[in-house]
Amino acid sequence: MRAVRFTEFGPADVLKVVEVPDPVPGPGEELLRVTAIGVNFGETVIRSGKGRRLFPWYPAAAEPTGQLGSEVVGVTADGRRLIGVPNGDGYAELAVVKDGVEVPDHISDHEALALFLQGTTALHAVERARVAPGDRVLVEAAAGGVGSLLVQLAARAGATVVAAASSAEKRAHAQALGAHETVDYSVEGWDPGELDVVFSSVGGATARRSFDHLRNGEGRLVVFGFASGEPLDVTPADIFARGVSVIGLWNPLTPETTRKVFELDLQTTLGDALPLAEAARAHEALESRTTSGKLILVP
Repeated sequence: MRAVRFTEFGPADVLKVVEVPDPVPGPGEELLRVTAIGVNFGETVIRSGKGRRLFPWYPAAAEPTGQLGSEVVGVTADGRRLIGVPNGDGYAELAVVKDGVEVPDHISDHEALALFLQGTTALHAVERARVAPGDRVLVEAAAGGVGSLLVQLAARAGATVVAAASSAEKRAHAQALGAHETVDYSVEGWDPGELDVVFSSVGGATARRSFDHLRNGEGRLVVFGFASGEPLDVTPADIFARGVSVIGLWNPLTPETTRKVFELDLQTTLGDALPLAEAARAHEALESRTTSGKLILVP
């Protein structure tokens, strides 16, 4: 089969199309003829080698295994359309998955991939933050894959949603999804007001400013990424002195959560669908932050 792999850390052009043996499913696994592949920012971090510093606990970030891919949709030999996490190659024509979930007929491959990792992350984040009616909630990168879903879920929970994004187009999109206010976090001194909850995926100075606006004694900041390349810089003393909570989120992906997300009727934001051979172009687009919506590859 054809797959996209890399043999060394580096820029996007280290990704190459190669011929590799077809995967063989193990116990409890199923073989899929892949029809769509989700591309995620974390995969660019691993490919670049930055994951060695940012994700030291993650084996795939330590050494270039060559394999990438966190989510695929495909068809089994008996015609079922499943979505799941590949065991091995994900940027490929064939993939092996365990605990694959059937995709409802009314949801396209592209929509399913926009809801799978991002949707379950957003749902878990809202639950962990205990978003309640009347809360003032900031969503960083509010037009992104997770951010756009967080805007909808927080608004449905009765919160006042402040959407942070770096362009007028992205802020308008977040408002269309239900955000009550917007803020441009690329402007120095940006002020979201006092916050009960922050959903933080940018890291660095942005996350620190979000933290500084948490309500003393009650504020909750949920960290689920650091797209800037720098993690949130706060000390235990900072947290203690303010009486706030910082929650690290690791998505416990389960078939049950995936099915629940598919039932929520969330509006997805779909980006480009590129050929598998253009995986490098997909990574470049993510790294330049010029994308809007879920980016996928099609074998």
